Amino acid sequence: MRQAAVREHVKKKFKGKQTLQSKVHPHQPESVEREYQRVTNAYMRLLSKLVTDTMIPEIRKAAKAELPPDYYRHDDMDDLYRRLERAFEKCEKELERKARSFDLYKRISEVAALTVKLSIKDWKRMVKETVGIDLLEDYYNGDFFKRALEEWTRENVDLIKTIPHQQLDKMREIVLEGYRNGTTTTKIVKAIQKEYGTGRSHARLIARDQISKLNSEITHKQQQDAGVQEYIWSDSGDSRVRSGHHRLNGKKFRWDDPPVVDERTGRRCHPGEDFQCRCVAIPVFDIDTLDL
Repeated sequence: MRQAAVREHVKKKFKGKQTLQSKVHPHQPESVEREYQRVTNAYMRLLSKLVTDTMIPEIRKAAKAELPPDYYRHDDMDDLYRRLERAFEKCEKELERKARSFDLYKRISEVAALTVKLSIKDWKRMVKETVGIDLLEDYYNGDFFKRALEEWTRENVDLIKTIPHQQLDKMREIVLEGYRNGTTTTKIVKAIQKEYGTGRSHARLIARDQISKLNSEITHKQQQDAGVQEYIWSDSGDSRVRSGHHRLNGKKFRWDDPPVVDERTGRRCHPGEDFQCRCVAIPVFDIDTLDL
């Protein structure tokens, strides 16, 4: 009954056509991506301060106290290695202590909520300007969104937490391997600082990837709930678009049959689901299946 009323209400918008492509182009929530980056950068600074205030001074102190005069020809440096290991254990414990007071879960859950808010705003505008229906403010407050956000938040908290610990492990390897190979302390310290920069870059990539995936999941649910069965694949239109994704640009696909994005492997996915994908799904409204 309700669906019939909806179809009668939007009939003029379709002008006798069976389907109607959205007049509004959806977009990736870049402001949320930046917020995710701010959170990860703040979390990474826990390690940065630890490296500057604790790790590097401990390394210099250990090297000064334990390195023999003939360091470059000396094989027995067990005392140095033990002291360095104690220094890294101290850093690991301090990192855990600082991380506990950071409240990462709360900050990431706020990022997730903002993603949903902007996605819903985008979707309401598409529906309003294309088929002329105003969706209610609480249109998407159901259990699906609550479960999806909780799961995404937990996964991302776990993901972000691993970054500084992985960096710390790599720094340990740099230090121990450096001294084994006769590298100077100054060069070892520079290598540690460079590794920290690599970790920050990795965190930025994670931000883009994870926000895109969450936005894609929300988009998928919104469109299917509204009876939208098909969409137009739209890439970001720049040089960074993968050839496999550009090949799909402007073509129509079904939500129940994701297209092949990699012809070599046969891998399939929808826009935004692939790693670092910035593509979006433009909804195609069908008057017979519309359910708003």
